[in-house]
Amino acid sequence: MTSSADGPPLRLLALDGGGIRGLSELFIIKEVMYQLMLEENEKRKKDGEEPLSVLPKPCDYFDLIGGTSTGGIIALMLGRLRMDVDTAINSYNDLVKQVFSVMKLWGDGKFKATTLEAAMKSVVETVTGDSESPLLEGDQAGVCRTFVCAKNAHNMDSPVLFRTYQSRETHFNCKIWEAARATSAAPAFFKRIEIGRNQPFIDGGLGRNNPSQVVLEEANALFGARQFGCLVSIGTGQAEITKIKEPGLYQRIIPAGVIGALKAISTDCESTHQAMLRRFANLPNTYFRLNVDQGMHGIELSKVEKLCNVEAHTAQYMQKVEVAEKLALLVSAIKVPRGQLTLEQLINPRPPNESALQAREHKHCPPPVNFFKGRQETLDKMRKYFELGGDSPRVFVLHGLGGSGKTQIAFKFVQESTCFSDVFYIDATNEQTLRTDLEAIAPGNTERSVDASLHWLASQREGNWLLFFDHADDVNLELMRFIPQCRSGNVLVTTRNRGLRHLSAKDGDAKVGAMEHEDAKNLLLDRARAEESDENKVLAEAIVKDLHYFALAISQAGAYIYCHLSLSKYREFYRRHHDKLLQNEEFQGGDSYDRAVYATWSLSYDKLDVSARSLLQIFSVLHHEGISVKMFEKAASSEEQLEDSELQNKVTELLNELGKRGPDWPWDFQQVIARLGSFSLIEYDYQNHTYSIHPLVQQWTCSTMAGNKQLMQKCVLSIICLSISSSFDQDYNYRHALLQHISSSRASVDPGQLTPSVLNGMALVCFEQGQWKEAEELWVVAMEKRKRLLSNDHPDTLTSMANLALTYSDQGQWKEAEELQVVVMEKTKQLLGDDHPDTLMSMANLAATYRNQEQLKKAEALQVVVMEKMKQLLGDDPPTTLTSMANLATTYWHQEQWKEAEELQVVVMEKMKQLLGDDHPDTLTSMANLASTYSNQWQWKEPEALDKGVVERKRQLLGDDHPDTLKSMANLAATYKNQGKWKEAEALHKVVMEKKRQLLGDDHPATLMSMANLAKLYWDQGQWKEAEELQVVVMEKMKRLLGDDHPTTLTSMANLAIMYWHQEQWKEAEALQVAVMEKMKQLLGDDHPTTLTSMGNLPKNSLNCIISKFFLCALVNENQILYNFGNIWAYTTRYSLNFSVPPLKIYSRSKQNRAVMACRW
Repeated sequence: MTSSADGPPLRLLALDGGGIRGLSELFIIKEVMYQLMLEENEKRKKDGEEPLSVLPKPCDYFDLIGGTSTGGIIALMLGRLRMDVDTAINSYNDLVKQVFSVMKLWGDGKFKATTLEAAMKSVVETVTGDSESPLLEGDQAGVCRTFVCAKNAHNMDSPVLFRTYQSRETHFNCKIWEAARATSAAPAFFKRIEIGRNQPFIDGGLGRNNPSQVVLEEANALFGARQFGCLVSIGTGQAEITKIKEPGLYQRIIPAGVIGALKAISTDCESTHQAMLRRFANLPNTYFRLNVDQGMHGIELSKVEKLCNVEAHTAQYMQKVEVAEKLALLVSAIKVPRGQLTLEQLINPRPPNESALQAREHKHCPPPVNFFKGRQETLDKMRKYFELGGDSPRVFVLHGLGGSGKTQIAFKFVQESTCFSDVFYIDATNEQTLRTDLEAIAPGNTERSVDASLHWLASQREGNWLLFFDHADDVNLELMRFIPQCRSGNVLVTTRNRGLRHLSAKDGDAKVGAMEHEDAKNLLLDRARAEESDENKVLAEAIVKDLHYFALAISQAGAYIYCHLSLSKYREFYRRHHDKLLQNEEFQGGDSYDRAVYATWSLSYDKLDVSARSLLQIFSVLHHEGISVKMFEKAASSEEQLEDSELQNKVTELLNELGKRGPDWPWDFQQVIARLGSFSLIEYDYQNHTYSIHPLVQQWTCSTMAGNKQLMQKCVLSIICLSISSSFDQDYNYRHALLQHISSSRASVDPGQLTPSVLNGMALVCFEQGQWKEAEELWVVAMEKRKRLLSNDHPDTLTSMANLALTYSDQGQWKEAEELQVVVMEKTKQLLGDDHPDTLMSMANLAATYRNQEQLKKAEALQVVVMEKMKQLLGDDPPTTLTSMANLATTYWHQEQWKEAEELQVVVMEKMKQLLGDDHPDTLTSMANLASTYSNQWQWKEPEALDKGVVERKRQLLGDDHPDTLKSMANLAATYKNQGKWKEAEALHKVVMEKKRQLLGDDHPATLMSMANLAKLYWDQGQWKEAEELQVVVMEKMKRLLGDDHPTTLTSMANLAIMYWHQEQWKEAEALQVAVMEKMKQLLGDDHPTTLTSMGNLPKNSLNCIISKFFLCALVNENQILYNFGNIWAYTTRYSLNFSVPPLKIYSRSKQNRAVMACRW
């Protein structure tokens, strides 16, 4: 380091005294070094260099370090001994614990000076190898210079400096430990020390506890011609006036008047700080004071047991928004290549010329926080946009939710940009702050007004200036009035009001949303100061996912973790207390916001009217995506009435708040939803024409509802159900989208608190999406409520019973379904007559259940009646008539009457396409049914085309995991198998089996069916071992689920016997086949065809001679998998390894069966 005019700007460090609270200074310095390392590593990354792995040393960044008392000891550690910060913290901790642990019983000072001397000597010896190392160093070129302040006990008017370098003033050739003793010899704590010619010295903090002024004066004497960079002053915390006792018997050297004066010294050193602020008033970002402002006043200077409190309060202080901003500016000042003036000019100022004053008068853009991460795509878009230029100011608008990181992106862009001649920062929080900052732009000799500034900017045709409006969130702010009307310049806007996008040209805006996953994870680890271990990375990924990759929430979480918890404990803590954490004002995230996550949104909430607040609360209960205006529109126009009048009134009130009922309702509602959008509290999906709300905004909005959340949930569920058409014939896609909203809205709501009509609507949507258990639970409650409120015979009660019966059917509970359906049919006949559509529908449902139980003649008889009556009543084309034809065709199919089935199914499919369209579920069902009939007539090409079409449409409509999609995939796999496409069939069967395991569990009949299908595929390819392993599982689970005598269990036993036979396990095969035959005799009699088949499967002359075998058939039912023995074909034929029977694919009924009966709520 040089004292000439050359060299980089000077960087000075001043350290206050303060006893054990000096530890706070070290932690602050550590944070400064950490931020400098981040800045340096970012530069190294761009230059392709290796990043720093350890914190840099303060002596490598500061030209001069001066300290008093505790600050003096720290100055010696960091400057003279050139310690890194962590080593200094450890050394300081050890030192104060030794020195302040034991108090003296008598004599000068409360603590032993010899203990301090020994401790300091130990520190020096550890670093230099010699405890008596001199304070004065040799050649000072390139070395950080250090001094400590003390006072001569005989002359306390001015400080005495103990320096590590030569000076014109009196020099004391002392040891390092002696300088430490002199600067810390506070009379109340240690006795004085004599150095040189018996001159007594005491603590320099007596009047100079904040040595900033001394550091500045000393630097001027050393480096007066050098450019000035910055002065960093670090305190030990704002504290009360030090309490010093009256002198005792042995304190004769210090007069009583001096002791009295000591009581008036405040260790917070505020007066010196205020003087520095005045000195640097016209030099922004050159003087920085860091001093913990809360929590330190209760920590006495010598209370060693309070060291942990010092660390905690310092960590909390460093997380404050204003401190983070100050740190960012400080790091920039330390790294700045040129200063604004020399140190001599600073100490002896001359009146600045007018032009210099003008250049410094407007606000400068702050730098981004040092932990800024990612957003490269947005930054690149901004850079490209402004590089294009144009004939008018280029306006770019960054818009998004409060706390998403808009301002920090803008700061980063400005920091990295080199194309702007001037950057004018405008605080656009409101019109007053905007006008104040805008007025300051005009030169000093020009009238101070907004118009003058705008005119001056417009006149700067050669300059490429940037006008930066930050926080332009006020929807009433007419920002266009404050943009210069000219043909040059640039404007950047950050706002929550997405309506300001109209200010920009094409590609001139960017929505700021969630962070990229990797950037979010790195931000959390950085803010939490967590080690980047594999375990921490996994935890960080989970936490940022919980926080939905939201910038401010992640930053706030990191700050909290750094001060309080580990990553693993934070996640658990967040799940239990997320509202408290996100509204915690002590941990604000460290960016330009001075408030916590929830508080940022409260500002927007306060500006909303009642209607907008109500709509926001409704959005908070729904699923966060896919919110359709159609739902509100349908509910508002619905004529349905809820059974609960109080709930009905509340729902009506809510809907009326969103818009007056009538032709103007869409306009009114759009105005309400636009007000939410103007604050970016909701977003519009232009592709799907729906709205979304950020999950964290949902959490916050729910927290504003306090105890009214459950009432709002009931209202929202009512609105959803009122939006469903009572005909239930159209809008399948719309109802499909409602499922996620029902699931979200009903969370923690007891179904018993809901009305029957709401329960019915919820159950219908669940039922249609294949969530049969949920539908069953809801319909049971609805049925019981209607029995109590109406009667057992009321049509609405019968509707609930019919719907519940259908749910039982879909779960394979045939007996329960039949019992209910018989009751419904009989009572409907009594109430409505034999020819009423509802009576016919009840007959159709009962017929379907008969068919599912293999009572085919009963089923056919009922279905013929239903079809004929439907044709008479409604004609040949209505969907209800077509459903009755489809059901009869399925029954023909079960009886192997293929041609009769095919003729009906072709008619049904064609008419379904005409009436409902190609994508309607009933159309897809008719296609699958026809494909199955073709397959059973050995026509392979037709079913493949049909099955493929069904699978693709169901994937698009329902998703890959829906039960109906999986059944369609199983059908296609069976068709592939029949065509000998083994690999394609196996791949599909495996997907179906795994998804059913995940969705339904290992023991569900549908899962077992998929296992049986895969086993059959292995069997057909001669992979007996693989087939056997699956078939054993199927058989054992069937026995446990259905019992040993159930036809399906017997079928699985017969199939396993055949697999044993193929592997020449004759005894095992025979044992199973005998068991099957005996059971068949008991169940069906000796003469039943199936019994005779089972007898034919027994060996005649030897165990390796099998006449016939049972074939496992892929029974893919629309609603559930059937295992009834009659559905499994058993052939008596000569043995042939190549023999194959096409698998069975059946649909017991179309969904249309359910819809008509379920229409009346």
